[in-house]
Amino acid sequence: MKKFWPRSLLARNSVLLILLVTLTQITTFTVFLVFIQKPRVNDAASLIASQIIMLDKLLATVPATDRDRYAQAVGGVLQPPAHLIEIPTLGLAGFYRRYYLKVFLDSLHQQLPPGIPLRWEQAPEKKLWVEVQIAGQPYWVALAVEPSNHLSSLISAILLSVGLALLALLTAYGLQRRINRPLTSLAQAATDVGKGGWPRPLSPEGPSEIRTVSLTFNRMLDGLAEMENARAQMLAGISHDLRTPLTKLRLAMAIGGQGSANPDDVGRYFEDVDTILQQFIDYARGSATELSQPGDINQMITELNYDFTGLGQHFTLSLTPLPVCYFRPVSMMRLLTNLMQNAAKYGRTGLEVASWREGDVAKIAVQDRGPGVTEEELLLITKPFHRGKGAAARHNGSGLGLAIARQIAQQHGGDLSVSQRADGGLSVMVTLPLVEGGKLVVSNSVRH
Repeated sequence: MKKFWPRSLLARNSVLLILLVTLTQITTFTVFLVFIQKPRVNDAASLIASQIIMLDKLLATVPATDRDRYAQAVGGVLQPPAHLIEIPTLGLAGFYRRYYLKVFLDSLHQQLPPGIPLRWEQAPEKKLWVEVQIAGQPYWVALAVEPSNHLSSLISAILLSVGLALLALLTAYGLQRRINRPLTSLAQAATDVGKGGWPRPLSPEGPSEIRTVSLTFNRMLDGLAEMENARAQMLAGISHDLRTPLTKLRLAMAIGGQGSANPDDVGRYFEDVDTILQQFIDYARGSATELSQPGDINQMITELNYDFTGLGQHFTLSLTPLPVCYFRPVSMMRLLTNLMQNAAKYGRTGLEVASWREGDVAKIAVQDRGPGVTEEELLLITKPFHRGKGAAARHNGSGLGLAIARQIAQQHGGDLSVSQRADGGLSVMVTLPLVEGGKLVVSNSVRH
């Protein structure tokens, strides 16, 4: 069966539609025969049966002396023609006529008394022969049957049905072609992507489901483009950012051969390389696979402040109570650590962390009183691999700290923004939505 079943959607839908239309036509034809035509034939048979019974009763009362005159008047004969048939057999040719003739004669036999036989004459003209008693003598009398135009009406109805079915098929074919066109474009675009090409965005057309698929594919293309751009930037950033510490390390090793290399410098160069590589790994890995857990963000900020204080970098905390939230603890720790490290590294003074709630939103601000950045740099500082000028440019790094923090905030359904403080310095604001009794919205999508 599978060998003969079409593979394409267009062919399958066409076959199913043809089968449906055919089944509908057969059902309609059957209903027409059984519930419309057959009752009409039975009614006609009842009328003729009543006439035959009446004729038989009237002729049976005729005096014997008037038998020949009455037999001649009704065209009665003692023996019917030899070519008459009792009930016609059914065949493919003329099935419709033969079927209703059989129904008609069967109905007559059922309604006539048992002693009245019937015969049918098909040619040269259609006649119904019935045996009646004329003054006690059996005679065969022919009753003319008017030709019926039911067959021509049926043929007209069938032709009309066939025409309507063809029109439905053509309409369905046009609609299916319209559906297939965007699907074909989608398949071709997916093939191009699989071969390493980059197709044009699909035109959203067709039914709403097809438009949704096309728009989803276009969003996927945008996401792949962002991933490809991030990959290219990451490779370029790794090459650029590792070159400086590796060059210093190479020089230190060359000097080490002369016995004048400082082991602390060599260790610091290794730490720079490790820090840069770890940031690239964190950015590429993301946190979509980490599970959310209930926790207290203020407690996490307090614990981080203890760690930074031990390193000689103290943050002033201004924390207002926040509800217990659901978040990814490792990711949230990385977000807060990156922001506080940036503030301590580039701002140095006036280090502050504040948290508060505004309606269904939790806000966390990490601030400093450092030199800040220009208005132009504010638009670029959260982008991957961008390092600001001035103090930021003098430190080794990959330019991914704020980009990683923003990525994590967006994965939690929030966002990150950077602004200048009125009296100097920088303020990084993290916004996290609180819904369903204080649960953070966690999304697996990543926006850059």
